[in-house]
Amino acid sequence: MKNDKKPSIHQVKVYSIVTIILIIVGSGISYWTANRIEYYTMAVMHTSEVLQRTDELYSSILERETNIRGFVITGDKAFLTYYSQSNIDAELLLTQLQALTMDNAQQQNNIEELRGLINARVRTFDATISYMQEHGDLEGFLDSTRVNNAIVGYQMVKEVVRHINDVENELFRERNESLLNNINALPFIVGLISVFSITIGIVTFFSIYQYNKAQLEANKEISLYQNKMKDQIKLLDDSNKELEQFAYVASHDLQEPLRKISAFSDLLNEQFADKLEGEGTLYLQRITAASVRMRRLITDLLEYSRAGRVEVDKITTVKLSTIISGILEDYEIAIEERSAKITVDKLPKVKGTDTEYRQVFQNLISNSLKFSNPDSSPEITISSESASEEFLENFPKLDQNLKYHLIKVSDNGIGFAKEHSEKIFSIFQRLHGKMEYEGTGIGLSITRKIIEKNGGTIFAESSPGNGSVFNIILPELKN
Repeated sequence: MKNDKKPSIHQVKVYSIVTIILIIVGSGISYWTANRIEYYTMAVMHTSEVLQRTDELYSSILERETNIRGFVITGDKAFLTYYSQSNIDAELLLTQLQALTMDNAQQQNNIEELRGLINARVRTFDATISYMQEHGDLEGFLDSTRVNNAIVGYQMVKEVVRHINDVENELFRERNESLLNNINALPFIVGLISVFSITIGIVTFFSIYQYNKAQLEANKEISLYQNKMKDQIKLLDDSNKELEQFAYVASHDLQEPLRKISAFSDLLNEQFADKLEGEGTLYLQRITAASVRMRRLITDLLEYSRAGRVEVDKITTVKLSTIISGILEDYEIAIEERSAKITVDKLPKVKGTDTEYRQVFQNLISNSLKFSNPDSSPEITISSESASEEFLENFPKLDQNLKYHLIKVSDNGIGFAKEHSEKIFSIFQRLHGKMEYEGTGIGLSITRKIIEKNGGTIFAESSPGNGSVFNIILPELKN
C-alpha cells in the first residue's frame, strides 16, 4: 500500500508538461501584452504628433492674420514677406496632417474643410493686399459685409481647428487609457503565471524527489529534469524583468540613454584614460564624439521640425567635405560590411547649416547603401562641378542671375523606373514594401525641402538595374 502512494513517472511527466505549457502560455501572453504596449505607445505618439502639427498650423494662421493687420496698419511690405512664408508653412502643415491622418476619414474631411476655409481667407487677404497696394489705403474697400464675413470666416477656421483637436484629444485619451491598462495588466499577468509555474515546479520537484527514492535507476534523468526546471524558472524571471524594463523605456525620455553614454564616457576618459591600452583611447574618443554628434543632431532636428524654418542668424558657410567625412565615419561599419567603395571628389562650400546638409547627404548615402545591387558591392561617387548656363535654363525657378554648383551623388544600385523620379520626393511615398527595405518614405522629401529652402533644387535620374544619380543644384557663394 505504501508504494501505491508514491508518485508515478506518469505524474511527473504530467506535472512537467503542465509547467512547460504554463511557461509557454505565460511567455506568449507577456509577449502579446508587450506588443500591445508598443502598439499603443506608437499610437499615443502619433496622436501627439497630430496635435502638435495642428497647434503649429493654428499658430501659422494667427501669424498670417497678424501680418495682414500689420501691413494694413503700417503699409510696411516686410509684413508681406512674413505673410507669404506663413502661407507656405500652413500648406506644408496641412499636407503633413493629411498624411498623418490617412487612416481617419473624419479627420480627412475636417482637414479638407479647413483647407477650403484657409484658401478662402487667403483669397480675401490677397484682394485686400492688391487694393492696398493700388490705392494706399482701404477706404472704399471695407464695408460691413466684408468685415462680418472676415469675422465669420476666422471663427469657422477656429471652430474646425478646435474640432480636429477634439477628435485627436479623444483618440489620445482612449489610446493612453489602453496603454495604461496594458502596462498595469502586465505585472499581474506575469506574476500570476510565475506563481502557477513556480507552484507546479515545486510540486514537480517533490514528486521527483519521492520517485527518486523508489526508483534509484532514474536518478540521473530526475536530476537533469530538476536542473531544466530551475533554468526555465530563471528564464521566466529574467523575462519578467526585461518586460518591466521595456514598459519603463516605452514611456521614458528617449534621450536619457544618450546623456548617460556621454556622462560615463567622460568619466572613463577622466579616470581611466591612462589605463587604456591599444586602440582603447581611440574607441573611447569615438564613443564620446558620436554621442555628442547624436545629441546635437537630435536637438537640431527637433528644433528644425518644430520651427519649420532656420533663423537667418543660424545660416553659416558649410564645408560639404567635412559633413560627408563625418557621415562616412558614422557609417564605417556599414560600409565595411557591404564592401562598399565610396569616392568623394573636391566639394564646394555652401550657405546653410551643418545639420541640414548632414541630413541631406546622410539620406542619399544611406539610400545608396540600402538599395544596392545584391550581386555586386556598392559603388558611390560624390562629385561637383559648375552648372552651365544652358543647363540652368531647364530650371526657371532658379535665380538666373546667380551661379550654381552641380553636385552629383551616383551609385550602382538597383535603380528605379523613370516615371518614379518625382514620386520618390513626395512625403511618405515608397517604391518598395516595408518587408523589402526599411524606412519611412520621408527622407527624400526632407532632402528636397532643405535643398529648395537654401535656394537650390534636386532631381533624380535612374533606370531599373542601372543605378541612380541624384543631382543637387546649389548657389555658389558670393565673393
